[in-house]
Amino acid sequence: MASMSVGPGDDIDAWCGKCLMVLSHRIIAMVGSQVKKVECLTCHAVHAYKRGVGEKRSEGTSRTSTSGAVRVSKSSPSKSGKAENEWKVFMAEAPDDPAPRRYNVFESFSVSEFIDHPTFGVGKVIEITGAEKILVIFKEGRKTLVCNRARSSG
Repeated sequence: MASMSVGPGDDIDAWCGKCLMVLSHRIIAMVGSQVKKVECLTCHAVHAYKRGVGEKRSEGTSRTSTSGAVRVSKSSPSKSGKAENEWKVFMAEAPDDPAPRRYNVFESFSVSEFIDHPTFGVGKVIEITGAEKILVIFKEGRKTLVCNRARSSG
């Protein structure tokens, strides 16, 4: 079987302890080639990656007897640490030039674009969530921002 290359923002099947089943999750943090944190696409819970039933176990993991989930034995970082780690993964892809575009509610943005927000700093657009909304990852976490607003003619 060929090895799959996955990264932050990709979807993967994983055990969700809140939903109590294997569901689609979005990868939000990795250490090297190991998936560490995921977000359930059903309940939106963010938790450590627990592989789906039937997948190979990796080193440093153990199986629980009732659910078939795998627990990672390392302690997880604080919530602010999680957001910062996720942000660092995305910012590693930032080009040195040109500088990020200044955020403005009247402009449109595209996925993978780097922006500079006056309050949150530099971030990366990771999803278009609606006609006038984008999801951006910043150092302090994910933020939904307004965009594409029509200027009032007043």
